[in-house]
Amino acid sequence: GQIRYIMASTHSHVVGAALASAKLLPSSSHPETPAFDALMLRYSMSHRNAAESLSFPKAMENNIPVLAFTTTRWNRLQSDPPSTMMMMDGFRPTTSECLKFALHHPAVEVVLHSALDEKELDEALLPLLSSSLAMSKRTSWLSEEECEQWRAYGSDEARWNEDDAFDEYPEESI
Repeated sequence: GQIRYIMASTHSHVVGAALASAKLLPSSSHPETPAFDALMLRYSMSHRNAAESLSFPKAMENNIPVLAFTTTRWNRLQSDPPSTMMMMDGFRPTTSECLKFALHHPAVEVVLHSALDEKELDEALLPLLSSSLAMSKRTSWLSEEECEQWRAYGSDEARWNEDDAFDEYPEESI
């Protein structure tokens, strides 16, 4: 058998950028072929700075689709903001909004989500599947206003990380 596709996964966006830039050994038929067909990278509203400044630009430059994972920060985004952070007007994102936030980025083609149970799966997917959003342009997953709202909610990456040590590479957050 032959290998049809190769994908890599990493928690480090420095490594993700290097993987997105890696090329196969040149041949006459494929002089500049990326080494990977897809990358699986961490991305959420509270873990986005390194992705958006390091790995996503390189993936887009090389036409490599990104599969985003941990888009809910282990379900913490929906239920437990940092202890020192005031909730913005009393709102928190739903699981579906966390998935839509990740899908809104042009580098992200797929979101992997591991639901806690059937109820969470329904709450996460039904709004995506039952709306006209599924058939519309990708940038329509969220309005720009909604996107900015969720960017603001997750903006203090250092404070989010103080409480749960989610980010193993905090030095990458710019």
